[in-house]
Amino acid sequence: MMGSKARLAGKVALGLGFGVLGGWCWALAPGLSVVAGRRKPVGLSLHPYAHRGLHDAGSGMETTNPNPGQTAYLHRIHDCLKIESDRPSGRHVSAQAKSPRVVAPENSLAAFEAACRAGYGIELDVHLSRDGQVVVIHDGDLQRMAGVNRAVADLTYEQLQRIPLCPSPAQALESGEGIPGSADHDGGPETEDGDGGLNDPDAQHVPLLSEVLALVDGRVPLVVEIKMDRGLDRELMRRTDALLSRYQGPYVIESFNVLALAWYRAHHPGVTRGQLVAPYHGRVDSRSSALRWMAGSLLFNWLGRPDFVACEWHSGHSLPMRLYRFLGGTPIAWTVRSEHAQEEASPDFDGIIFESYLPES
Repeated sequence: MMGSKARLAGKVALGLGFGVLGGWCWALAPGLSVVAGRRKPVGLSLHPYAHRGLHDAGSGMETTNPNPGQTAYLHRIHDCLKIESDRPSGRHVSAQAKSPRVVAPENSLAAFEAACRAGYGIELDVHLSRDGQVVVIHDGDLQRMAGVNRAVADLTYEQLQRIPLCPSPAQALESGEGIPGSADHDGGPETEDGDGGLNDPDAQHVPLLSEVLALVDGRVPLVVEIKMDRGLDRELMRRTDALLSRYQGPYVIESFNVLALAWYRAHHPGVTRGQLVAPYHGRVDSRSSALRWMAGSLLFNWLGRPDFVACEWHSGHSLPMRLYRFLGGTPIAWTVRSEHAQEEASPDFDGIIFESYLPES
């Protein structure tokens, strides 16, 4: 009798275990078209993507003592843009500290042109401006990239055009000074310094997504990250999709926000979509931490059914990522910043998003 109960309990436990495993596989599986065809998602290249373009200022370029890999990266940018900079002297170039000026800040037209000429794909980020324009910038404000303590959503595109990215000290703005229409602008005549670099033909500013699409024109593939902190910004989704749907070159979309993927799954299922994730290793002791853990474990994949998952490169060996890849999904590593990191990540990923070094294809 006891043996029968033990066997029954064992069967129940085994059944529950298979049920949990099956539910987990169902939750994190990629889109059915990918699973059935075992194919690379349409529009997604496995050639390296340049994070925010090939840039000489911004993410990954904060150091004043670049290593040889970073120096080669900077030289490649300047070669692509035909800028001499410090190259004749043979010394290391730090775009923010030693080069005469920044020429290709992250997410600028110059950074994207350099990536196109070097033959790398491009990863970029989109937000909405106050007047509903889809603009290309990573942060929700301009503090890090322009020294201006203003939110992107509070400025029109006309105002954004007047703010140089990574300005020289003489051009730097404080709290929006010199921005037409801002509370700090006195309405007086504009000068080269007073307008924040408006009269400098080489100054880079936050570009429109439409400008970037016209510049790239299908030369290299694009990964467009839709930036939404919480909830679903339907206007951003509609306006971004309206531009991308008319674009003739290869592109995919990605987002940390699973609702962006769910929107595309519902409205344009043929567009390849990617889930950005950063595995959570902290304590799960609140609703917020529980949601972060679930997202990092790919438990919300069922909402968007991502064709690829872009994961922080240290975590490609995690069980959720290995299971996702086993089920037919495509894992992409972000953000890889050295040859050593690329070598370490390569067994777990099919592609990479990189910056501050030149990767091997």
